Amino acid sequence: MSASSPALPVATDPGVLVERARRLAALVLAPAANATDQAEVVPREHLRALADAGLLGIATPARHGGHGAPARVAREVLEILAGACGVTAFVQMQHATAACPLIARGDNEALKERVLPRLAAGERFCTVGFSHVRRPGPPMVRVEPDGDHVRLHGTVPWLTGHGIADDAVIAGALPDGRLTYVLTSLQAGESIEVSPPLRLSAMNASATVSLTLRDLRVGPEQVIATVTREQQAARDVAGLLTPSALSLGAAGAAAALLADLAERRGSAHLAGAARAFDDEREAARAEVDDWAERPDAEGYGEHAVRIRAWCIDLGVRAAHAAVAATGGSVNLQDHAAQRLFREAMLYSLTAQTRDLQAATVQRLLDRGGGAMDRARL
Repeated sequence: MSASSPALPVATDPGVLVERARRLAALVLAPAANATDQAEVVPREHLRALADAGLLGIATPARHGGHGAPARVAREVLEILAGACGVTAFVQMQHATAACPLIARGDNEALKERVLPRLAAGERFCTVGFSHVRRPGPPMVRVEPDGDHVRLHGTVPWLTGHGIADDAVIAGALPDGRLTYVLTSLQAGESIEVSPPLRLSAMNASATVSLTLRDLRVGPEQVIATVTREQQAARDVAGLLTPSALSLGAAGAAAALLADLAERRGSAHLAGAARAFDDEREAARAEVDDWAERPDAEGYGEHAVRIRAWCIDLGVRAAHAAVAATGGSVNLQDHAAQRLFREAMLYSLTAQTRDLQAATVQRLLDRGGGAMDRARL
């Protein structure tokens, strides 16, 4: 570790990290959530508060400056944040549970030593741009070997946090089909052309853009790893349950809205609905925690897809119930129930694979079919 690198913190007890997340959610994120949803970008004070609480380095190994918290704790924190402010949670996930762990699992030890302590401390913020590698057809980003360097050409269609992030993990395909992951500064001059912010149905404050890469030259010191398509598919399955925390956070916040409406209106029906959604959330979380601990178990892939589809469905249903129970005022764009509904929809597509897409659609179809069968009785 060079003298200019930040001192490595002592790993914080996971329970302390969860408690910090609860306080941050209640005192900083939730009160500003509707305003943040309508902002151009997530406030930098939110990111500073996350860094100060240790939540940007939550999943980074302690030997590289993070807290090395168990994956279950990282999911719990993500769920808490998502229940308070979806866009802040989404941006935090790109850095803390996507970019940093991916670098930490990579092959480049010198890169880990150099960048992870600063990322874990929040001195630099990192985002990711590699969802396109899951798309069928010709690669959207091509990687060409150039001696001990590589050159990247093509389009990164989705990159969250532009204007917030200093760096990005980007992936592309080599001529032999393998995938190379690199870390690049987003201030790479003419080699990276940034689109205007994309207008999204939810989370415009995520500052999501597309990148056009023109002969982006990256040295070996910035190459994270090269993997086969089979290894990439295995990684996708192994990470499938992490974003479930976002949907569970939306479901919990929607249930809280229903409970508040029930109390104000004296409605036993809404109170029962709130309890039912909370009970289902507890059950879904228990399955997530159970299967996420054993990714090598027989049938893990099928169960992970099934559970993630359940969480997606639950988040949308709970948020929809909050919308329906609220009434006409939910048409206002700054209403919390509408925001949760839009966020839950976005989580339906986060880290989506073909298997998850099919399972989500089938679950919705089966649920509708079951309702039709009951209606015939």
